[in-house]
Amino acid sequence: MAFEIVRNELRHKLRELVAGEISSVIADRAGVWQIDLTSEPEANAWDVELKGPNHFYWARRFSGEDRDADVISEAIRSALIDQAA
Repeated sequence: MAFEIVRNELRHKLRELVAGEISSVIADRAGVWQIDLTSEPEANAWDVELKGPNHFYWARRFSGEDRDADVISEAIRSALIDQAA
């Protein structure tokens, strides 16, 4: 697995935590994966974009209390399960 963070605009304390959680979700998956984490302070939101092999693309905005590493990793896990089905 190759994992690249294209952009990470989250606050310094959260950068590694969120990236680590996402990495743990895709750690066993083959191919090259790219993650883009952007912050939208005016909307109290984070935008997460994930690109992977076989044209996999997933994006979602997390706002308010959903701006949590566990919530994001579970959402990505669900997206990957749906894609495999």
